[in-house]
Amino acid sequence: MNFVIEFYRSRDTDEATLDKVSLDAPNLRAALQAATALFHTLAMPQIPDRLRICDDDGSELYAGPADGAYPV
Repeated sequence: MNFVIEFYRSRDTDEATLDKVSLDAPNLRAALQAATALFHTLAMPQIPDRLRICDDDGSELYAGPADGAYPV
């Protein structure tokens, strides 16, 4: 399955996208693990505090802390 991972900074109601990455992963949990690894390896202009994972259609599947804490 193809996912789009967006790393961003969030301040009050404003969001600033720092990077977007497309990747193939078998499921959402694997995509979240990949996002966590990318958080530590991508060279971004600032440190993101949030990330969003969407599917090919742009539907949001996960939005949470950039450390990749999986929703309970």
